Amino acid sequence: MLSGRTVLIVEAQYLVALDLQHTLDQLGPGKVVIALNPGHARELAKDWVNCDLAIVEVERELPEHIALIGELLRKGIPVIGLTADSGLQRHLNWFAGTPILLKPAPSERTLAVLASLFASQKE
Repeated sequence: MLSGRTVLIVEAQYLVALDLQHTLDQLGPGKVVIALNPGHARELAKDWVNCDLAIVEVERELPEHIALIGELLRKGIPVIGLTADSGLQRHLNWFAGTPILLKPAPSERTLAVLASLFASQKE
């Protein structure tokens, strides 16, 4: 599914990002780029500009993260939102087609969301 592909993870908590990376390692990504916030992600853009997947922390009070997700979606990059806010999708209508992964995100749930995302892209 991710064999040889580039993945961007934007997550302020480095241990959470590392846990996600560990889960993704099972799928053989070519490169995983970890950024602490959207500004940091932009600084690292040359490393992920043509990424095949982005997992971005999103909360209602983090407008820069929401803006980054919008930018990625407009570029056609599949995005998974990562949040602790279980009501997030109700408040951000344009997220309707964007899968949301609730923290904490166990490996099984992360892999299931990834499989669903890539299956829906094939349709």
